[in-house]
Amino acid sequence: MLKIFKSHHPIRHAKSFKYAFSGILHAIVNEANFRVQILITILAIVGGIKFSITATEWALFVLSFGFLLGAELINTIVEEIIDHLIHEESECARIVKDLSAGFVLTTAITTLVILIIVFQQHVQ
Repeated sequence: MLKIFKSHHPIRHAKSFKYAFSGILHAIVNEANFRVQILITILAIVGGIKFSITATEWALFVLSFGFLLGAELINTIVEEIIDHLIHEESECARIVKDLSAGFVLTTAITTLVILIIVFQQHVQ
C-alpha cells in the first residue's frame, strides 16, 4: 500500500536535521565558492555589528545571505546530478549548469547591492 504521509516521530525529524547539516558540511568541505560566501557573510555580520545596523537592515542581510547560500547549495545539487548522470560533453548539461550558475550570480549581485545600500548610509 502506498504511504502518503510521512511519520512525525521526533527521531525522524532529528535524522532530517542530521542529513541537512551533513549536506551543508559537504558544501563547506568541497565547494570553494560556498566557503567564500560564508566568509563574506561573516564579514557582513561583523560590519553590521560595528555599524549598529537597524533591525530592518539585519532582516535584509539575513534574507539576502540566506538566499545566496541557498542558491549555491542548489547550484551544487545541479552540478552533482549532472556530473553523475552525464559523463560526456553535452550541450544540454552545459546549459543547465550555466543557468544554475546564473542563478547564483543573480543572487550574489542582489546581495552585493543590498550590502552597498546598507553600508553606504553608515560609512558617510
